Amino acid sequence: MSDAAFEVEVNTLLPSNSALYLVEKFLGEGTFGKVAKCRNLKTNQEVAVKITKPSLRDSGFDELDALAEITKLDADKYGLVKFIDRFDYRRHICIVYELLDQSLFDFMKARKRRPLLIHEIRTIARQLLISLKGLKEINIAHRDIKPDNIMLVNQASEPFRVKLIDFGLAINPSDMETGTLMQHLQYRAPEVILGLPLDERVDMWTVGSVLAWLYTGFHIHPVDSEYTVIRSLTMRQGMPDQKLLDQGWFTDRFFTLTEDESTRVWKLDTTEEQMKKTGQEVIFKRSYLSYDDLEHFYRDKTKMREVELFIKLLRQMLEIDPNKRITPEEALKHPFFTLEQPSADSEKSNSQESTSKEVHPQPEKTTVPQEPAAAPQKKYRIEIKEDVIQQEAAKSNSPAGSRKRKRCDEQSQDPELSPQTERAVKKSRNEIKEDVLQPQEAAKSNSPAGSRKRKRCDEQNQDHDYCFQKEAAVKKSRIESKEDVLQQREASKSNSPAGSQKRKRCDEQSQDPELSSQTESRAKKRKTENFFFQLPEIPFKKPDVVVQKKKKTVTDDSEGCSYVTTPPPLTYCKIPPKHLQRFGH
Repeated sequence: MSDAAFEVEVNTLLPSNSALYLVEKFLGEGTFGKVAKCRNLKTNQEVAVKITKPSLRDSGFDELDALAEITKLDADKYGLVKFIDRFDYRRHICIVYELLDQSLFDFMKARKRRPLLIHEIRTIARQLLISLKGLKEINIAHRDIKPDNIMLVNQASEPFRVKLIDFGLAINPSDMETGTLMQHLQYRAPEVILGLPLDERVDMWTVGSVLAWLYTGFHIHPVDSEYTVIRSLTMRQGMPDQKLLDQGWFTDRFFTLTEDESTRVWKLDTTEEQMKKTGQEVIFKRSYLSYDDLEHFYRDKTKMREVELFIKLLRQMLEIDPNKRITPEEALKHPFFTLEQPSADSEKSNSQESTSKEVHPQPEKTTVPQEPAAAPQKKYRIEIKEDVIQQEAAKSNSPAGSRKRKRCDEQSQDPELSPQTERAVKKSRNEIKEDVLQPQEAAKSNSPAGSRKRKRCDEQNQDHDYCFQKEAAVKKSRIESKEDVLQQREASKSNSPAGSQKRKRCDEQSQDPELSSQTESRAKKRKTENFFFQLPEIPFKKPDVVVQKKKKTVTDDSEGCSYVTTPPPLTYCKIPPKHLQRFGH
């Protein structure tokens, strides 16, 4: 069956022995086959299904063999993708994994390969080293670590938590043959290029290359050809050991053996010599970066100590000689991870501040004169408060204080004792306030104003009768002044015409009680009429209801029933008699 007969499409049902998967969409495609996002119709769980091509069934079986060993590890603890199920579908080997968020490659592509912050790189580096440590424990080499095979679990809820995926090339290190071509050129270890013995240390090289890529946003050495890679490595780290070059199967592709005073020395080919060997023009699209250049590459200069430690770790991870290369266990103990670091939020805020300073330079700060020192009186108060705090601490340390704490514990257990405790606390607080206020009053009394006030108080205390007499005289004068004001107001009212008429009616009413009652009823009636007839002149509607009052049918509004209208639209409302009682009806 050819590769063209890839019989899995969207909405295809993939049955297994324990589940039924519906293909919702394809997430990616490679030389091995495709990865599809599927849904388990029995559990409604979303999963990722790796579907190999029929012609690459052997790679599918190799991955299943590696997964048999990888499942012995805790996938979450060692940062490895979780294996769920496997089945065949029309000669396609289907492997079911947990569904993850996105790869580091897609993440960096979405942010236009903008470099990560140093604390973000530290988070990813620690997880990848733990993954390498776990794989080493079960004698597995991944052999294909790259940003495409490092997945973010869930960037929204768990920022920069990553897992390794794609174990199609995973193998036991003892089965790795010298001279085998593996890894992408950007992440290819020098022992692969030179033909040296291979083992799991090739994964440490690729992890270092990935971290350098996250730090800069590009590859730190030219990747135009294997020669440009070896040339940039030797320019950055120096010539490899001669013994190491002697072991390489492909050393003569990039170096030339020369004899100098009966000694054999390998020398790196020049670009002209390399052109003669390969017949191809050597092209350098860009120059290499030294480790010193990498140290000054980071913008936030407040993190230079952490950057220096990271570059030192990078040197050891990208060591040309695999025998000198750092191991995962040693890397996890590196000061870059063990050094006490500030929180990620503070580092992010500092980096943003430093970036803003570079983009928007701030004006020079002007010196502001300092405020005068605190007054001696404030200083004295502060000292008093400190003394009070010390006294409270001494009380708490004393046996009485311990007993008080014991009572507080008992009261917390017994709610009925809480009111007594509150009263005791209030009393103690009042005593403390008195202790604080007494020295303050004493300090005030020493001032000139305080001495004068104290002198007056002493004089008044000597003669209590004088004080009482003075207060009585003041009260009497106030009462007399009020009476004078009231008399003046009454006199002014009585002199007016309205006041004289009112006074005359009052005199008549006092002489004739019946007349006074009639006068009051007329006044109430007048008050009611004024209340109703001060409204605008609006046509009244003849009442629709006959009102019974004193066994007499009345249809006239003047007999005790009033009808009031509001502004248009014309509506009529009848005022109940109980409300008219206030106006004398």
